[in-house]
Amino acid sequence: MNWTMIAISLTLIGIVLIWYVKRPKKASSGKVDIDEEELGMVYNRTIELINERKFYLNKSLKLSDLASELSYNERILSRSINKFSNGNFNKFINSFRIEYSKDLLTGGKFDHYTIEAIADESGFSNKVSFYNAFKSETGMSPTQYRASKQLN
Repeated sequence: MNWTMIAISLTLIGIVLIWYVKRPKKASSGKVDIDEEELGMVYNRTIELINERKFYLNKSLKLSDLASELSYNERILSRSINKFSNGNFNKFINSFRIEYSKDLLTGGKFDHYTIEAIADESGFSNKVSFYNAFKSETGMSPTQYRASKQLN
């Protein structure tokens, strides 16, 4: 083998190594690279859509449904919610449901509604999950909340 062939071979190896080191890395965990600013924009758009279309009233709402509606990857949507809200997707959606239920509990025209009916109207699939989410969010049961607001 002559010196020219060795030099060409070493040059090619060097080029391949540089390419390998400089090329964008794919995350082995399947994560999609997105910066914090973009995650914030995803989060803000998610809140806008949820408020506009009241997706939280859908009892069977899933992350995949919302991601599809927003045309986002589920992982990106989940990461934005986890980063900018105080919990996961379920806690995030339940916070909208709780705010809605507070209006129903104190709105006057729903005073004749039972707590179960308020839960149903607010998008909860059952009374127990409503009670647990409400108490976790407000520190009191829906019944206590209604009574405290009626006193004021």
